Amino acid sequence: MQRIYLENTDLSQENVILKDKELVHQLTKVLRVRIWEEISLFDGINTSDILFKIIELWKREISLERISQHENDSEIDFELSLYNALPNKLEKIEYIIQKGTEIGFSEFNFFRTDRSQKLVISDNKLIRLEKIITEAAEQSGRAIIPKINISDNFDINNLPDWKNIFFHTKNNNSQDLKSIEKKIWDKINLFVGPEGWWSEREVEILEQNTSRIHLGNRILRTETTGIVTGFYIIQS
Repeated sequence: MQRIYLENTDLSQENVILKDKELVHQLTKVLRVRIWEEISLFDGINTSDILFKIIELWKREISLERISQHENDSEIDFELSLYNALPNKLEKIEYIIQKGTEIGFSEFNFFRTDRSQKLVISDNKLIRLEKIITEAAEQSGRAIIPKINISDNFDINNLPDWKNIFFHTKNNNSQDLKSIEKKIWDKINLFVGPEGWWSEREVEILEQNTSRIHLGNRILRTETTGIVTGFYIIQS
């Protein structure tokens, strides 16, 4: 059964008409749906999937009839946000958001650090990244569409609320990842450095306001760290 994210649409109504050109093309020409076939729609805000059946197929629109509503319990019971230094390639961001959406991250924040290499994210590239998140949410069964923010001017002195964790290659004064008690926090923020790691200035600031975690003697890539640690925290 196809599962499709549909924003700005009242899915509580008995009949829905799909008119988006790209979506209609995907359903009719790529997926080759047929009349009476069932598809599942979700709006990325409410934790419900709505089952519809196709009752009419036209060249430019598809008419659907509502069948039932099912609660989607795929979301984790706390917020998990990733604050990742901008990597040196767009492909790394694509990998992070795709896999991060699949495992359950609520939000992705990419920001420039002292040692970040120059990477320009145009409006078209941002649209592509948002589409990757949407497709990953559809595929993985997510009820909520994670947010993505990209900033050149993130103030590391003004960290977000709740539990902040940053990862470092040195074991001095570091905690173990297993020591994080996620049950006492409503929100956990993970901070991952760039390919060149955090500068001394950034480490000094982060150590004052976050929990410093050392992941062992092997150094993970910037596109690996958030995915591995996020999955561990969710599953533990």
